[in-house]
Amino acid sequence: MKAIVLLSMVVLVATPAVANAAPAGGCGQVVQNINSLAGTIAGGASSYWAHRENFVELTYGESRQTVPNALQLAAQEKSQADPLKAAMPNTLASFKAFIAAAQSQTCLSSAQLSAIAEPAIKLAKRVNFDQFPEKIEGSAD
Repeated sequence: MKAIVLLSMVVLVATPAVANAAPAGGCGQVVQNINSLAGTIAGGASSYWAHRENFVELTYGESRQTVPNALQLAAQEKSQADPLKAAMPNTLASFKAFIAAAQSQTCLSSAQLSAIAEPAIKLAKRVNFDQFPEKIEGSAD
C-alpha cells in the first residue's frame, strides 16, 4: 500500500514537469515556464533538504535518544523526501529544455539566462546527488 501511495505521489509531483517538457509558444510563455520551473526546483530542493535534515537528526542526532518514536518519525521524513528527489530529474530536464528554447529564440540575454539557470541547476543537481548544501558563513549552525 505504501508503494502505491508513494508511486502516486511521484506521478503527481512529476506530471507538471513532464507536461512542461515540450517548449512551445512565444518568448513570454517560455520565460514564464522557466521562472515557474526555477521556483519548482527551489521549492522542491528546500523541502527536500528540510526533510533530509530532520531524517538525519532523528536517525543519528541527539533526537534519536530523546524522541521516543524517532525512528518512525525518521521513516516518515524519508518517505516525504523521496518523491521530491524522484521528481527532480524530470523537472531539471524540463527546465533545461526551456532554457535551450529561450536561447534559440533569444528570449533573454546570456546574463539573464545564467542568472536564472545556474542557481536552479545547482540546486537540482545537489538534490539528485544528495549533496547537502554548503553552510553559509556566519549562520547560527
